[in-house]
Amino acid sequence: MPERIYPNIDVRMPSPFKSSRGGQKIRLIVVHATASRNQKGLADLRAIGGWFQNPAAQVSAHACTDNEGNSARYVRDEDKAWHCGNYNGVSLGIEQVLPGNGTQITDAMYRETARWLALWSKRHGIRLRKGRVVGGRVILGGVVRHSDLGISGGNHSDPGPNYNLARVLKYARRYRRQMRRHG
Repeated sequence: MPERIYPNIDVRMPSPFKSSRGGQKIRLIVVHATASRNQKGLADLRAIGGWFQNPAAQVSAHACTDNEGNSARYVRDEDKAWHCGNYNGVSLGIEQVLPGNGTQITDAMYRETARWLALWSKRHGIRLRKGRVVGGRVILGGVVRHSDLGISGGNHSDPGPNYNLARVLKYARRYRRQMRRHG
């Protein structure tokens, strides 16, 4: 059986914490991470969805993957999720449930995250390359870590030093090529 090339959404929990993009063009995909016990099944994705629906949080992301390769959807692409400060209007955000300190990330998570990147590249014309931002401005559209956004992006350190962005981009490019062949 051929490998799946599109993300498979296992959980749908719309977040109220979204707003209009105000006409801004999507130019970035921001890769996030959250530490978790990484429970078997869909419990982590549902817990994150619950947090994204919690009035105390007032945060969201477009999608999330877990270490088993499951996916969740929280905010539509057309809407601005509240995930990375000044870059919200020009980005799509994918959260990832990392186990422990991130050294045990599975290939299943990298692949499912890559499927989202490939799909978003196809839908929105975002290049599957490392993006670049400086001083609150997008210099080169593409894929960035949340930590690459600095103070304008909320000054976060995720997804951490053990995260292999090059591997995710390699998978995403392969899925994107397959998507072109299959329409």
